[in-house]
Amino acid sequence: MPARRRRSCLKDMNRDDANFEDLRRAANRRRLVHLVLACTGFSTLLTVGVTREVSIHREVSAVAPASAGDLAGMERRHAELERLASSHHFWTGALRVRNHLSELTLAIAELKRAFEARERDEQQALQRTREDAELERVRGLVAVERGRYSEALLHFKAALSISDSAGDGGDSEEPWGHRDQLITDIRALEQWEEERR
Repeated sequence: MPARRRRSCLKDMNRDDANFEDLRRAANRRRLVHLVLACTGFSTLLTVGVTREVSIHREVSAVAPASAGDLAGMERRHAELERLASSHHFWTGALRVRNHLSELTLAIAELKRAFEARERDEQQALQRTREDAELERVRGLVAVERGRYSEALLHFKAALSISDSAGDGGDSEEPWGHRDQLITDIRALEQWEEERR
Protein backbone atom coordinates (compact mmCIF):
# COMPACT_ATOMS: atom_id res chain seq x y z
CA MET A 1 0.00 0.00 0.00
CA PRO A 2 1.51 3.23 -1.01
CA ALA A 3 2.49 5.68 1.69
CA ARG A 4 0.04 8.29 0.57
CA ARG A 5 -2.85 5.98 0.83
CA ARG A 6 -1.73 4.81 4.24
CA ARG A 7 -1.61 8.38 5.47
CA SER A 8 -5.08 9.02 4.09
CA CYS A 9 -6.40 5.92 5.88
CA LEU A 10 -4.81 7.04 9.13
CA LYS A 11 -6.34 10.50 8.78
CA ASP A 12 -9.76 8.93 8.20
CA MET A 13 -9.32 6.72 11.24
CA ASN A 14 -8.26 9.64 13.40
CA ARG A 15 -11.23 11.64 12.15
CA ASP A 16 -13.57 8.71 12.88
CA ASP A 17 -12.04 8.35 16.34
CA ALA A 18 -12.53 12.07 16.97
CA ASN A 19 -16.15 11.88 15.78
CA PHE A 20 -16.72 8.80 17.91
CA GLU A 21 -15.18 10.53 20.93
CA ASP A 22 -17.45 13.57 20.36
CA LEU A 23 -20.49 11.33 20.10
CA ARG A 24 -19.51 9.45 23.24
CA ARG A 25 -19.03 12.73 25.19
CA ALA A 26 -22.41 14.06 23.97
CA ALA A 27 -24.11 10.83 25.00
CA ASN A 28 -22.46 11.01 28.44
CA ARG A 29 -23.60 14.61 28.84
CA ARG A 30 -27.17 13.65 27.91
CA ARG A 31 -27.07 10.81 30.45
CA LEU A 32 -25.73 13.16 33.10
CA VAL A 33 -28.41 15.78 32.35
CA HIS A 34 -31.10 13.07 32.51
CA LEU A 35 -29.69 11.79 35.81
CA VAL A 36 -29.62 15.31 37.31
CA LEU A 37 -33.18 15.98 36.15
CA ALA A 38 -34.39 12.65 37.53
CA CYS A 39 -32.68 13.27 40.88
CA THR A 40 -34.12 16.79 41.07
CA GLY A 41 -37.62 15.54 40.22
CA PHE A 42 -37.35 12.70 42.73
CA SER A 43 -36.11 14.99 45.51
CA THR A 44 -38.90 17.48 44.75
CA LEU A 45 -41.52 14.74 44.93
CA LEU A 46 -39.97 13.39 48.13
CA THR A 47 -39.96 16.86 49.71
CA VAL A 48 -43.58 17.48 48.76
CA GLY A 49 -44.58 14.05 50.07
CA VAL A 50 -42.77 14.46 53.40
CA THR A 51 -44.18 17.97 53.84
CA ARG A 52 -47.70 16.65 53.18
CA GLU A 53 -47.23 13.78 55.66
CA VAL A 54 -45.94 16.13 58.36
CA SER A 55 -48.85 18.50 57.74
CA ILE A 56 -51.43 15.72 57.99
CA HIS A 57 -49.84 14.30 61.14
CA ARG A 58 -49.95 17.77 62.72
CA GLU A 59 -53.64 18.11 61.83
CA VAL A 60 -54.40 14.71 63.38
CA SER A 61 -52.38 15.58 66.50
CA ALA A 62 -54.29 18.86 66.83
CA VAL A 63 -57.64 17.04 67.17
CA ALA A 64 -58.68 17.33 70.81
CA PRO A 65 -58.57 14.05 72.72
CA ALA A 66 -61.70 12.84 74.47
CA SER A 67 -61.93 11.21 77.88
CA ALA A 68 -63.50 7.76 78.15
CA GLY A 69 -66.90 8.85 79.49
CA ASP A 70 -67.28 12.11 77.54
CA LEU A 71 -69.83 11.28 74.85
CA ALA A 72 -69.90 14.78 73.32
CA GLY A 73 -66.09 14.94 73.23
CA MET A 74 -65.86 11.50 71.65
CA GLU A 75 -68.42 12.46 68.99
CA ARG A 76 -66.51 15.69 68.22
CA ARG A 77 -63.22 13.77 67.93
CA HIS A 78 -64.87 11.16 65.70
CA ALA A 79 -66.34 13.82 63.40
CA GLU A 80 -63.04 15.70 63.12
CA LEU A 81 -60.99 12.55 62.44
CA GLU A 82 -63.59 11.39 59.91
CA ARG A 83 -63.29 14.73 58.12
CA LEU A 84 -59.50 14.43 58.01
CA ALA A 85 -59.61 10.81 56.84
CA SER A 86 -62.06 11.62 54.05
CA SER A 87 -60.06 14.62 52.83
CA HIS A 88 -56.71 12.73 52.88
CA HIS A 89 -57.21 9.26 51.42
CA PHE A 90 -53.57 8.14 51.06
CA TRP A 91 -51.00 8.83 53.75
CA THR A 92 -48.92 6.78 56.14
CA GLY A 93 -51.20 7.23 59.19
CA ALA A 94 -54.48 6.54 57.38
CA LEU A 95 -54.78 2.95 58.60
CA ARG A 96 -54.06 3.94 62.21
CA VAL A 97 -56.69 6.70 62.05
CA ARG A 98 -59.24 4.33 60.47
CA ASN A 99 -58.63 1.83 63.29
CA HIS A 100 -59.03 4.61 65.87
CA LEU A 101 -62.27 5.69 64.18
CA SER A 102 -63.58 2.13 64.44
CA GLU A 103 -62.69 2.02 68.13
CA LEU A 104 -64.34 5.41 68.69
CA THR A 105 -67.49 4.26 66.88
CA LEU A 106 -67.73 1.22 69.13
CA ALA A 107 -67.03 3.26 72.28
CA ILE A 108 -69.67 5.85 71.31
CA ALA A 109 -72.25 3.15 70.64
CA GLU A 110 -71.46 1.49 73.98
CA LEU A 111 -71.73 4.80 75.83
CA LYS A 112 -75.06 5.59 74.16
CA ARG A 113 -76.37 2.15 75.15
CA ALA A 114 -75.21 2.73 78.73
CA PHE A 115 -76.86 6.17 78.85
CA GLU A 116 -80.08 4.78 77.43
CA ALA A 117 -80.04 1.90 79.92
CA ARG A 118 -79.40 4.32 82.81
CA GLU A 119 -82.20 6.59 81.60
CA ARG A 120 -84.54 3.62 81.24
CA ASP A 121 -83.65 2.46 84.77
CA GLU A 122 -84.25 5.96 86.13
CA GLN A 123 -87.63 6.11 84.39
CA GLN A 124 -88.58 2.71 85.79
CA ALA A 125 -87.49 3.76 89.29
CA LEU A 126 -89.50 6.98 88.95
CA GLN A 127 -92.52 5.00 87.76
CA ARG A 128 -92.21 2.60 90.72
CA THR A 129 -91.91 5.52 93.12
CA ARG A 130 -94.97 7.20 91.64
CA GLU A 131 -96.88 3.93 91.88
CA ASP A 132 -95.87 3.66 95.56
CA ALA A 133 -96.99 7.27 96.14
CA GLU A 134 -100.26 6.54 94.33
CA LEU A 135 -100.80 3.46 96.51
CA GLU A 136 -100.32 5.55 99.66
CA ARG A 137 -102.70 8.21 98.31
CA VAL A 138 -105.37 5.58 97.57
CA ARG A 139 -104.92 4.13 101.06
CA GLY A 140 -105.42 7.64 102.43
CA LEU A 141 -108.63 8.07 100.38
CA VAL A 142 -109.92 4.73 101.63
CA ALA A 143 -109.13 5.78 105.20
CA VAL A 144 -111.05 9.06 104.66
CA GLU A 145 -114.07 7.10 103.36
CA ARG A 146 -113.99 4.95 106.52
CA GLY A 147 -113.69 8.01 108.73
CA ARG A 148 -110.12 7.31 109.89
CA TYR A 149 -108.75 10.78 109.34
CA SER A 150 -105.56 10.38 111.39
CA GLU A 151 -104.65 7.27 109.39
CA ALA A 152 -105.51 9.11 106.14
CA LEU A 153 -103.21 11.98 107.16
CA LEU A 154 -100.33 9.52 107.68
CA HIS A 155 -100.94 7.93 104.25
CA PHE A 156 -101.17 11.32 102.53
CA LYS A 157 -97.92 12.51 104.17
CA ALA A 158 -96.23 9.24 103.18
CA ALA A 159 -97.44 9.71 99.58
CA LEU A 160 -96.12 13.29 99.53
CA SER A 161 -92.79 12.20 101.02
CA ILE A 162 -92.42 9.41 98.46
CA SER A 163 -93.26 11.69 95.53
CA ASP A 164 -90.84 14.37 96.82
CA SER A 165 -88.05 11.79 97.14
CA ALA A 166 -88.47 11.02 93.43
CA GLY A 167 -87.93 14.65 92.50
CA ASP A 168 -91.56 15.65 92.29
CA GLY A 169 -91.10 18.56 94.64
CA GLY A 170 -92.56 20.91 92.04
CA ASP A 171 -89.37 21.44 90.01
CA SER A 172 -89.15 18.18 88.04
CA GLU A 173 -90.02 17.89 84.37
CA GLU A 174 -93.17 15.84 84.98
CA PRO A 175 -94.61 16.58 88.42
CA TRP A 176 -96.93 14.02 89.94
CA GLY A 177 -100.46 15.06 88.98
CA HIS A 178 -101.96 14.50 92.46
CA ARG A 179 -99.34 16.46 94.40
CA ASP A 180 -101.24 19.75 94.64
CA GLN A 181 -104.48 18.01 95.66
CA LEU A 182 -102.52 15.95 98.20
CA ILE A 183 -101.07 19.10 99.79
CA THR A 184 -104.57 20.59 99.99
CA ASP A 185 -105.92 17.39 101.61
CA ILE A 186 -103.06 17.29 104.14
CA ARG A 187 -103.69 20.90 105.15
CA ALA A 188 -107.40 20.21 105.51
CA LEU A 189 -106.82 17.13 107.67
CA GLU A 190 -104.21 18.92 109.82
CA GLN A 191 -106.67 21.77 110.29
CA TRP A 192 -109.39 19.25 111.21
CA GLU A 193 -107.07 17.67 113.81
CA GLU A 194 -106.26 21.13 115.23
CA GLU A 195 -109.96 21.96 115.57
CA ARG A 196 -110.62 18.59 117.17
CA ARG A 197 -108.10 19.20 119.97
